[in-house]
Amino acid sequence: MIVTKKYIQDLREKSFLNISEIMEKLILEKFGKEPKPDENGHIYEYTEQDIFEQIRKMISN
Repeated sequence: MIVTKKYIQDLREKSFLNISEIMEKLILEKFGKEPKPDENGHIYEYTEQDIFEQIRKMISN
């Protein structure tokens, strides 16, 4: 799963998170594309829970 502008908008509306335009850009940079394989070639895929928790942590800092 990757984050899209629609996903962020849904978070704003449904989770009542205050996500600024600057934070939106940072989130899209970090989670807007699939992660690259690690040095062993393992491919990691973000889950919706992973993304939500990481966004929550980014916003709270």
